[in-house]
Amino acid sequence: MFGAVLAIAIALIWGFSTVLVRRDLDRSNYFSVSLVITVVGLILFIPLIFFSISLYSVNVYSLLFFFLAGVFHPGFVRLLYFKGMEKVGASVNAAIYASNPIFSSLIAVVLLGERLEFIDWIGILFVVLGAILIESINRNGVHFNMRKELVYSFLAALLVGFSYVARKEGLILWDAPIVGAIISYVAALLVYSCMLPFLSNGSNDKVLNRKVFKLFWKAGVGISIGQLLSFYALRYDNVSTVVPLIQIEPLFIFLFVRYYLKNIEIISRRLVFGTIIIILGVFVVMLS
Repeated sequence: MFGAVLAIAIALIWGFSTVLVRRDLDRSNYFSVSLVITVVGLILFIPLIFFSISLYSVNVYSLLFFFLAGVFHPGFVRLLYFKGMEKVGASVNAAIYASNPIFSSLIAVVLLGERLEFIDWIGILFVVLGAILIESINRNGVHFNMRKELVYSFLAALLVGFSYVARKEGLILWDAPIVGAIISYVAALLVYSCMLPFLSNGSNDKVLNRKVFKLFWKAGVGISIGQLLSFYALRYDNVSTVVPLIQIEPLFIFLFVRYYLKNIEIISRRLVFGTIIIILGVFVVMLS
């Protein structure tokens, strides 16, 4: 029960933080946002480690799971998520991203030989129908095909499932949520550091400077708190309980967009309907 409450809180915090990012995203880029949020998270988390662990209790295998989880999410997932936001906006991007538990189920079928029941296929059908509705939305009365632009959102949804499973395995081996959050952020920072020379065009100042940090540090605090809470949520509940509840984030984004980004994004009925269908599909699959 407590894990479910935390999952809803995470959805709320991430929804508001996503809107903060979208508000200023046009003044920077997806890579800078990802880097700032990761740096802010490490600044917040590292002091906590001295109050939370004993060096004698360290489990090396759990660290490997936490690191692997961090490479996926926040590592590559965060880049893909904010790149998707650049392309299609916060609302559409979040709606497609909410389908990530479906990808986890399909991956389990391919890699683990699991079987999907009839009700699972109904849930998957819901997600597909919702995605089709969102993909074919109209903007300003003109049909706007977002098939190519949505690839970033779908890839983020695909990879995040691996991360949640790896986090849970790490927590089973070593019940240390704060350590898990720190290791995952270190992994993400290593990913970004490897990419930095190829994206900064020889000037790191263009990627991370005082102006960029000022724009996104508040969102970084919110997203980082959500990441830490996600480890605690998985500590108290199963993946199948926590993940679907986190996916109601788009509904909070719609609410915040209405009040904070009404001049930037328009929430259409088709978008809301498509998102609700996707979320229902996720619940059907994860709770069947």
